Amino acid sequence: MKIKFLVSLGIISLSFNAFAHEGMWIPSMIKSMVEGDMKAMGMKISAEDLYAINQSSIKDAVVHFNGGCTSVLVSDEALLLTNHHCGYSLIQSHSTLENNYLEDGFWAMSKADELPNPGISATIIKEIRDVTADMLKDLPADASEAQRADQIKKMTATLVAAAKESTGYDAYIRPFFYGNQFLLFVIEEFEDVRLVGAPPSSIGKFGYDTDNWVWPRHTGDFSVFRIYANKENKPAKYSADNVPYKPVYSVPVNVSGVSENDFTLVYGFPGRTDNYISKENVKQNLEVINPQRLKMRAASLGVIDAAMRQDPLTKIQYAAKQSRISNAYKKWMGQSKGLIRWDAVEQKDSVESLFQSRIANNEALNKNYGSLLPELTKVETEMLSGNVVRNYLIEFYYYGPEVLRFAETFDELVALSNDKSVADSTINKKRDELLGKLGFFKNYDINVDKAIMQAQIAYVAEDLKTFGNPSTPELQQADLKAFVNELYAKSVLVDKAKLEAFLTKYKRSHAKKLEADPAFAFSKNFRSLYNDNVRPTLSVLSAKSDSLMRLWMDAQMTVLPERTYFADANGTLRITFGKVEGYKPFDGAEYAYFTTLSGIMEKEDPTNPEFVVSAKLKELYNEKNYGIYAHNTGEMRVAFIASNHTSGGNSGSPVFDANGALIGLNFDRTWESTMSDIMFNSNICRNITVDIRYVLFIMDKFAGAKHLVDEMKLVQD
Repeated sequence: MKIKFLVSLGIISLSFNAFAHEGMWIPSMIKSMVEGDMKAMGMKISAEDLYAINQSSIKDAVVHFNGGCTSVLVSDEALLLTNHHCGYSLIQSHSTLENNYLEDGFWAMSKADELPNPGISATIIKEIRDVTADMLKDLPADASEAQRADQIKKMTATLVAAAKESTGYDAYIRPFFYGNQFLLFVIEEFEDVRLVGAPPSSIGKFGYDTDNWVWPRHTGDFSVFRIYANKENKPAKYSADNVPYKPVYSVPVNVSGVSENDFTLVYGFPGRTDNYISKENVKQNLEVINPQRLKMRAASLGVIDAAMRQDPLTKIQYAAKQSRISNAYKKWMGQSKGLIRWDAVEQKDSVESLFQSRIANNEALNKNYGSLLPELTKVETEMLSGNVVRNYLIEFYYYGPEVLRFAETFDELVALSNDKSVADSTINKKRDELLGKLGFFKNYDINVDKAIMQAQIAYVAEDLKTFGNPSTPELQQADLKAFVNELYAKSVLVDKAKLEAFLTKYKRSHAKKLEADPAFAFSKNFRSLYNDNVRPTLSVLSAKSDSLMRLWMDAQMTVLPERTYFADANGTLRITFGKVEGYKPFDGAEYAYFTTLSGIMEKEDPTNPEFVVSAKLKELYNEKNYGIYAHNTGEMRVAFIASNHTSGGNSGSPVFDANGALIGLNFDRTWESTMSDIMFNSNICRNITVDIRYVLFIMDKFAGAKHLVDEMKLVQD
């Protein structure tokens, strides 16, 4: 199968179809796979300019920002651009009522003013190696899944250790094509990343939830950071002695702008896509999983949004939480609409039907793959009820009322207290550690949390019953509203003063009080519901599903070699390319490829916090004080769209022109495009980019931070 898979990849590269810009391509494979198609579309640089290991290249300036977003180095002093929403929680963490950086923005006028952010990282890829042969060597053709898993685990440890020793850098290995291929990534990870600048949310989040995932868009979605290193230019934890990192490469910035049909390239770390899942899996997402997610998030957002409108402190406390919850909520709505409108289930069915018809006429293929799709469908059907519980663990436990996951932090204290062999000094040390975690309450409001639980709990209880799953004693109560009222009235975990007093006087015998605490008990019972009753079975089925998906991936490449295959996103470095172009979202509508500052003025609504325009921005607009950042037509452009295949994790990704110069920062997709995580359609799918000239305009003219622009190398066509 290993040889067959590599042969299939060769066939794929020769059969690249008309929709050449679909896909997220591994940079080290660009030259052999799609460089010709990229040049045919207009790219003027080479594959080596994009990715090289023996010389500097653009990949050295593309930075994984804190594991979830992308960023780009734009100066020789490691100035780092990413999205405002990628830096949002960090901006929020520095904000107070007295210094409200979310509301007013923040700009460091000197390096001494730049703000440290303990715990975040910036990671640069040094090299990508295909280690498939090493990972799977000597694995018998008839190896069991357990044998395969053991081999992969063993070889991962061996190859990563060897890479670390030979390079002096860290490394990790990721599977591709559901485990048919493995790549090793050599990385350099920096730990001192400081906030340099951020526009006010009236610019960085202009349009907020109303405009999120939609086009036309007028959001200045950017923030500015800087990477620091020790005096040897190596990664180091924060220290006042650290200095700005000297990057191997920083990108030039094009201030000429873009035109329709221009070549574009997005370089970044897309999070997750599922382009090869089965028809049954798509149906489950549309009919069960997405509706489940949506009703839970609608319930919590209804509470949070109302509370944030009523109180300035609550608005700061819940800003980042609201953003995390609402982002996926609106995405899933658009995804479902797009998949239904563009007949995703039917399209998956046509692929599976073609596959079945081909193997039916080939004895050897039928012998190898005849039972594959029925087995996959059977396993995925059996997984549904378990996936319902797993999603409630995510939506209720991790994204719902915060007291449930806060309660989990006290598990170890209870366990230590109940273990007679543990010394009192160990228990006291743990108690003191928990006293240090009361910072949780800085961004916590008991009334908001209680209202979220009241809004969500009935959905959980109802669906667990509907899908035949076990429940918890709390969820089986006849009066759930009364239970929630009692929980928040009696729990010591929802009140900082009470909890601090409890912990200060804590003794081993007090463990029983914690175990009896209604919030602690509910948290533990809900986790047990999943971990003890659901997870074991679901883990077995998931392993079967993963195995079958690996075979299904290989089978498609063998039986349907004329189709285009690219690895699903998995948080690793990728390149996608397309053109600047508008689109027709639905009958009777057609969208242009760019937006302007005039559109911001048209959307202004002083009564709606989502569409407030600052006096300074209006002044610049009225005076047409755009400097060198205006388009050649005289207008100030804000954003543009292109047909690049992007996903979550591409937030903050640099968008390059044909010459490899920065033209913008990717920050979103159109609502019609959110289906691209499962099915890409080049007619309708568009990524949204904030024009780099608008970024520079805000820095220079709005914020008076031209010293940041002066760090960059500006170029013109």
